Amino acid sequence: MTPIRLRPTMMAGLAVMALANAASAASAQQVITLTPLSNQRTVLASVRPGDTLRITGTFTTPFVVRNRDFGDVQVDASGAVFQAGMVLSNVHNLGFSGGTFGRNDMELRSWQTVRVELSSNISLAQGLYLGNNDNRGTGLQILQSHQVTVQDSKFDGHGSAGIAARTSTGVLVTRNAITRSFGDGINVIDSQRVIVSSNSCSAFNPGAGSHPDCVQLWSLAGRPLQADIAVLNNSAIGRMQGFVAFDPRTGSGERLIFAGNYAAITYTHGVSCTRCNDSIFIDNILSNQQDARWGAPSVRLTEGLRNLVAGNQSFDVRALAGQPGFELPSPVWSSFTPVWAGSVGSQIGSLFASSVNEPPVSVSSVPEPASWLMLGFGFVAVGRQLRRRQHQQLKWVAA
Repeated sequence: MTPIRLRPTMMAGLAVMALANAASAASAQQVITLTPLSNQRTVLASVRPGDTLRITGTFTTPFVVRNRDFGDVQVDASGAVFQAGMVLSNVHNLGFSGGTFGRNDMELRSWQTVRVELSSNISLAQGLYLGNNDNRGTGLQILQSHQVTVQDSKFDGHGSAGIAARTSTGVLVTRNAITRSFGDGINVIDSQRVIVSSNSCSAFNPGAGSHPDCVQLWSLAGRPLQADIAVLNNSAIGRMQGFVAFDPRTGSGERLIFAGNYAAITYTHGVSCTRCNDSIFIDNILSNQQDARWGAPSVRLTEGLRNLVAGNQSFDVRALAGQPGFELPSPVWSSFTPVWAGSVGSQIGSLFASSVNEPPVSVSSVPEPASWLMLGFGFVAVGRQLRRRQHQQLKWVAA
């Protein structure tokens, strides 16, 4: 074989091309810094797809970004405090990691600490959202947006809810902790294809006469019913209700999934659904607390059609107060994942998120409605076996 020989001019040309490509790649992955003293408009205008925007410092006025498709930009806000909150309006393809939003020593002017509206492919991870325990406001509201992920974040001290997704599609809310809420933990309103998975609600501070829910769903009059909402493997512990969707005026929704959720609560509703159709309620572990006024919470369905209920367990532990070795029942997490899970959540990752693109639970497709009847007999048998095993292990429980 005759060796190929390059002329000096060709070699020089290739070297120039290589240097140009290297410079182009380097320029496409810049780290750009934004501080409270920066000209925000100028800095944001310089950001290009592939860049990392590092935000540091304390911002005392609302941090607002509007009308921008970032292509694929990562924001490192781990060193930033947004005391007056943040608004992303008509923003697309942005991964946001870290940040402290709001403050716990005074009231914000807005009813939401952070608002994401008219946006798509937004990922919010590892943030701290602060309320001031005044029974007012929502930590994060997602409004009329598509493919949004909220994960690995903390929401503390909000009045209306920690997280609310309203009139949105393809939202994933996973591995978040909601504490000291006056109102609900997570609300899903007038939305389609939403997964609420592996979140925790605890240490709620309900006001007189209120009944906060860890997760609550509802539809809106004059709008299509909510559909394809999965509430999976969440925990509710303390002074609250569990996981509910009761809206007798419009109907709560269709093709809803409540699986593997755990409640140890003082209020009466564990899993409740009014006028829910073609929905699945399996493997939820529901217990009251020792000081609860009511008996064991349970799965309660009203007026719904073609629903599958199996493998749920309810416990009343009030009579066991003060007994040696007392422990609440343990959760039994579910492996159910909806067949539409791949269309949920942002396609843009976050810098510090541990598993943005992984499904919230191990993959096990939810059956289509036509298959539920045949599967129902199997679920019932499994449920009986689980209950028998649980009662053998927890003989002190009076269900």
